[in-house]
Amino acid sequence: MKPEADSRAHHNGTRRASVEDKNGAGSMALSASMDGVDGGTTPLGFNRHELVRLMVQSLQSLGYTHSAQELEAESGFHLESAAVTRFRQCVLRGDWSEVERLTGDLNLDPAHLVPVKFLIREQKFLEELEARQIKSALVVLRSELTPLNHNMERVHTLTSYMMSPNADDLRQRAQWDGVNGASRQKLLSELQKYISPAIMVPENRLETMLKQAVDLQIKNCYYHDNRNASASLYSDHLCKKSGVPSVTRHVLDSHTNEVWYIAFSHDGRYLASASADSRVIIWDLETFEPIHTLQGHAAKVSCCAWSPDDTQMLTGGFDRTVKLWDVQTAALKYTFQRHSEQVTSLKWLPDGEHFVSGSEKNMFLMSSSGEVSRSWHFPVRDLAISNDGKTLVTTGGTIIRIINLEDMSEISKLEESAGITAINLSNDGQYLLVSLTIKPAQQPMRRDIHLWNLAEGRIVQKYSGYTQGMFVIRSCFGGWNERFVASGSEDSRIHIWHRENGNLIQTLEGHQKGVNMVAWNPTNPSMFASSSDDNTIRIWGTPEDVEDDVARGLNGNSPM
Repeated sequence: MKPEADSRAHHNGTRRASVEDKNGAGSMALSASMDGVDGGTTPLGFNRHELVRLMVQSLQSLGYTHSAQELEAESGFHLESAAVTRFRQCVLRGDWSEVERLTGDLNLDPAHLVPVKFLIREQKFLEELEARQIKSALVVLRSELTPLNHNMERVHTLTSYMMSPNADDLRQRAQWDGVNGASRQKLLSELQKYISPAIMVPENRLETMLKQAVDLQIKNCYYHDNRNASASLYSDHLCKKSGVPSVTRHVLDSHTNEVWYIAFSHDGRYLASASADSRVIIWDLETFEPIHTLQGHAAKVSCCAWSPDDTQMLTGGFDRTVKLWDVQTAALKYTFQRHSEQVTSLKWLPDGEHFVSGSEKNMFLMSSSGEVSRSWHFPVRDLAISNDGKTLVTTGGTIIRIINLEDMSEISKLEESAGITAINLSNDGQYLLVSLTIKPAQQPMRRDIHLWNLAEGRIVQKYSGYTQGMFVIRSCFGGWNERFVASGSEDSRIHIWHRENGNLIQTLEGHQKGVNMVAWNPTNPSMFASSSDDNTIRIWGTPEDVEDDVARGLNGNSPM
């Protein structure tokens, strides 16, 4: 590969050598910040010198090389010294002896010299091996890498690559894309971590800061709607409140008793509802009509769970059984009779072959054919499984248990201040919503939902304002990037909070009795559902969604 082509490929058409061409190698001080020019500050208090350097870098990355040169000439501020430019060029063309020589000109922390040399020589070793220069690679390994006495575990791994029969095998084993890939650019990025940003400005620094500013505005936007994701640099980001689901699109009223549990299919097209009328109904969310009624439980149904591919459904309830159904045909495939108490919770593992069921006395890890892989003997009020299938979280009483499903060990145990009725795990598996009950002698009262950081083992946010007594109220994450927290309440209302700051942003009315559960559509951030003791399920959306439903003739059920 020609050096010029290599350099251009990694800089989107930018010719970094322009600084050196114009000023001559060694004519500039090591850092542009040392060139003796006092730039002062901008009207908003930023260092003018730093800002101009970032502007030069941005112009170069956008391909405006001539404009970048003119700005350097007019301002007297240069993006980087000739030494830094040469260092960059030598890395990208693989001139390793010169790269090592130039590291002495970069004012590196002495403690960083060995790690930097290790990275350079590691790349050199891999390139020699890729070119099938086995003897040269061995010399680098023995005479250059090993004497550094640094990261010897990595040295042993590199040694194993000597057994690679060809370059393709090497690239695959090393997870390295080779000389003709982006490996040298990645090396440059790694080396840059050891170089002062005043000497070598981090790549795309101005755009990075702009993105950070926009991301912060989005993070703090109360009503963020990803449909308005294209943030402008001309004005501050702000979404309208109308983008948050706040109106009833449809009322689903086929149940004849309290609706305790609801679950969206993973593709967001269907909703399952479990009721005290002993039935589970599957609803089509295009038509808002029931397409299947699963009947077979001898008592109230307390929970249900879609399989990962949405082809099967688990249901559990007061008859102490777990039932497995074919969603397409509504046929009962299997009845599991392991529990001696009511089934309180069900969750599938990602493999679609195993699931966990909990009850007031115990919990089982079972296969869809009925084989028990593991059992636990403690009360389980609710449970959750991380999307990667590695972590199981359970709750009973005031205790939260976190279990490693790979080796079945208990990772940690957390304790709440009151009895826990329900939990909900975030998509990334790092945060847990915990709904709390009260003592039997107490009246329903205003309570908090707690947000736990599981890794840190602490409560990081509280959501106040909903009413909770002894009944089970299930909360959820929702909206774009799970930026909302929503919950029902015994006062028949639904409450929506901003997840980050805990502020209440919506209180919705419509149900006539207590709201047992709120579930957010996993593929449609502007839709959630609520289930209630008034025997109904409400589908919530935005005013625009309601207008669309009316246009499609789907407003047959009055929303109020």
